[in-house]
Amino acid sequence: MKKILPFIYIIIGVLIIYATIRSFLLDKDTYRVLFGFHTENKFIFLAIRSLFAGWFLVDGLKKLKALKEDE
Repeated sequence: MKKILPFIYIIIGVLIIYATIRSFLLDKDTYRVLFGFHTENKFIFLAIRSLFAGWFLVDGLKKLKALKEDE
């Protein structure tokens, strides 16, 4: 499981970025940021979701780097 976890984090981050860009390109009245939070501003939506996805990507890359150093 320890070897798979970094890849899962990276995949989750990429999927969040994909869903964010897809929703950003559509004109909606409200955008669901996280869980039950909504916003009407698409740039706030983009910023918050990018930070959230970035957190998954950075953490996944750190775990992958630590895993390679242990080998």
